[in-house]
Amino acid sequence: MPASIRIQRHLNRFAELFPAGNPNIPAGLYAIEAQAPDLRDFPLPLPSKKNDYTCFAESRGGVVWYGARTGLTRWDPHAPRKEDRVQYFSAQRHLCDNEVKAISIEDSENENDYEALWVLTATGAAKITMRWLTGEGKADILLEETLRVVDRRGMVTQRHLSVPGRPETAVPYNESDNDGCFGCGFAMGGLMRYGVLRRELGADHPRAKAAKAVATRASEAMLLLLAIPCRGDGFAARTYMSPHEPVPGGGGLYFRKLGDGTAQLLTTERTLRDGTAGTIIPCPDSVPARLARLYEDEGFTDKGLVYKGDTSSDELTLHFAHLYYLHMILGEEDPELGQLAIEAGRALLGHILDHGCELIDAFGEPTTWAKYSERYFEFGGLGWVDACLNATEILMYLRVMTRIDPENTRWGEAYGELLGKGYQELGPKHAQRLDQMCLFINNEPCEEIMYGDHMLATAAFWPLILLEPDEALKRIYRAGFVSWRGSIGREFNPGYDLPFALACPDEYVDWDRLREWFLRNPASRLASSTNVTARQDVPLRPRLSGDKETGWLLPPDECAISKYDRNPNAWRDESSGGARTVESCYVYTFAYWFGRWYGLVEDA
Repeated sequence: MPASIRIQRHLNRFAELFPAGNPNIPAGLYAIEAQAPDLRDFPLPLPSKKNDYTCFAESRGGVVWYGARTGLTRWDPHAPRKEDRVQYFSAQRHLCDNEVKAISIEDSENENDYEALWVLTATGAAKITMRWLTGEGKADILLEETLRVVDRRGMVTQRHLSVPGRPETAVPYNESDNDGCFGCGFAMGGLMRYGVLRRELGADHPRAKAAKAVATRASEAMLLLLAIPCRGDGFAARTYMSPHEPVPGGGGLYFRKLGDGTAQLLTTERTLRDGTAGTIIPCPDSVPARLARLYEDEGFTDKGLVYKGDTSSDELTLHFAHLYYLHMILGEEDPELGQLAIEAGRALLGHILDHGCELIDAFGEPTTWAKYSERYFEFGGLGWVDACLNATEILMYLRVMTRIDPENTRWGEAYGELLGKGYQELGPKHAQRLDQMCLFINNEPCEEIMYGDHMLATAAFWPLILLEPDEALKRIYRAGFVSWRGSIGREFNPGYDLPFALACPDEYVDWDRLREWFLRNPASRLASSTNVTARQDVPLRPRLSGDKETGWLLPPDECAISKYDRNPNAWRDESSGGARTVESCYVYTFAYWFGRWYGLVEDA
């Protein structure tokens, strides 16, 4: 087993922002006479120009806080980790704006608070607290935020806010193309959390029972996405909405269930363009009663629900990974849910095999991205590059179904047929084909890669390698996983690197960088901006396309918050809607609990 990451208790940032004139701001903060610090002999690069610093305050343990016209800097010359010695705080995540006027160190009554301070800026003030957290403590805080703010009938991709920075103003809707993909990541993290607590505390412990309830509801929500189209052919939805939620009008295919065994294709730009708006399609099946409770408990029936089609391999790949862990962790304890998982997998994979390894939508054509067929993989099109990942995905689907539905011989037979066609040989060709495509279009691979594909590749390879009994095939699949490291490895993301370490134990992983990721990840997923583009200590790296990247990867608490589908090296101040958006906790909780489940992570 690879070496584990020990997560020591670490200081985490918490910030409360108050506009100018708010009565919570201490009156004495306005009376402080700022004095510029002498930084001529400062030993390290600073985020702001030295002559931009206008004030400072000394805190405990030799820590000094420096205020500048472009943000706030914390200097801890005695920090055990060199990465923590100079830290940068900026608007809108930690400050109202970046023009710091005064700093006041305060006392805190919370024993877990190491420091507390007020920072006056041009438009308001911030109360910043540096608080001790364990890795599990942070995971619990993030989970609570997601359940309170983001959760939508068990789907947890993101939630927009009507007032920036105010989670209590979350709007009552927020469909996402990736509700299945990211929701399965959340559900798997929840299942592993329950598995760890059951193992360590016992199934009857209150914390284990609470974790089981969260994991069960998230898993039910993901199974509902597989069931809700009710077309009778195993077709799965990307997401669904209740009748009162607004339907986006762009390029999607949205079907409203009419309550009479049919559904109507709604009007969008796409359906107006191709003349399909208003089409009626059959949906003769019923949603399993247990899953239907997710919307019935909110007062809705099947009539009026809207689901989105054109489902992609993003969703399907994470669904099959989720089915595996649902079967492994909850299958025996909850046989009804385990059977629903098997039946959902049978229907979905049966559909794909029945249609020549493609997911077919309402009009008999494959969806845009869920294609695993030889005809799609032919040279000359996008499928030639996609083949390396898509072939691996469908092999993983078949291996999962062989494990959870072992008496059904269809899965093993189909797996053998695809091996006979050489599907196993496509995975290791990913890097080569990507490089060839980039040479043709005169661009760099790191710019052409879809960052969401990192999650897909990880979710395809790690279960496939774990479930494959043949050592010769394992070596091929590991070579395929390694072919993604040129792009995945530059993220230093435990959500990718821990599954890679588990599946490919002889390959290199930078454990120290992964530990830093856990320590410096924010304890909130509010996607407020940071002042990356104004920093003086981070070099700029231009790319061929004109995009820009930071010269090195900034710690997560100093760069944009986003899902597992964005370039973390991007030269930008925000992503995912900024302070108007709260993202799901799955980015942290999946990685953390995956590590705990497999013994790769422990809280020291």
